Amino acid sequence: MVLGNIKYNEVIHKKLKKCEYCGRELTPIGLDYLYANFSSDNIEYERCTCKKAQEYWKEKDKQDYEVAKRKQFREVINKIYKQNYIGKKFQNLNFENFNSNSENELAIAIAKDYVNKNITSTNTNGLIVGKTHLAASIANKLIENDKIVLMGRLTTLLDMIKETFKDNTKSENELIELYSNVDMIIIDDLGTEKISNWALEKLYTIIENRNENRLPIIITTRFDKQGLIERFSQSQDEQLVDAIISKLYQMCYGVTLKSMKKELV
Repeated sequence: MVLGNIKYNEVIHKKLKKCEYCGRELTPIGLDYLYANFSSDNIEYERCTCKKAQEYWKEKDKQDYEVAKRKQFREVINKIYKQNYIGKKFQNLNFENFNSNSENELAIAIAKDYVNKNITSTNTNGLIVGKTHLAASIANKLIENDKIVLMGRLTTLLDMIKETFKDNTKSENELIELYSNVDMIIIDDLGTEKISNWALEKLYTIIENRNENRLPIIITTRFDKQGLIERFSQSQDEQLVDAIISKLYQMCYGVTLKSMKKELV
């Protein structure tokens, strides 16, 4: 290479970038002063320490972290789930093909309002509904709006965790983090399956994590509160069962298909 043929840009330190908030000159990071054919747009500069700049970078870092986290979740989901975020039998269920009548039109309206709340704002309220079709309709509408939703029976979700004991490419902590942080998780037909103490412990961890993260959860079940407690009565840990059911009813509103005593807020 003939050095005489290289066209150098101006010396970088003669045209330093300035903080747009306070006007302080910023120094390029990890760069010497002379660069051949190097665009100044590609130079990374130090961050200013003024108050407004710090506020900007705090928000920018938060947004970048959320983008990276969502990308990671989607990559994990793509590795684990072969059929979208929800099973095939749920994918064609929507509000349009739901059997609407005078007795359930209010529940459908509330479900649609619930979807809008989750799309347009940060919603922490969950739902307990009696129909899988209604929950799947919510799930598919959220997925259409780029929300990360997981839906399945509890045993299906927890079987993924059990598989981590056999597969070194996945970890239990990774799945627990996924279930605890996606935009929505829907547990279908809760109470119809026999659940071990191990499964109850994992369920409690996921519910508690989502509560702390202020993220919603939807449960479909044919049982009321006392019915769920009785269904889990085979557990040796009655306090854990009570904690799970109580937490769910703190986080979620009940939606029935005949009448509504409590509307979403």
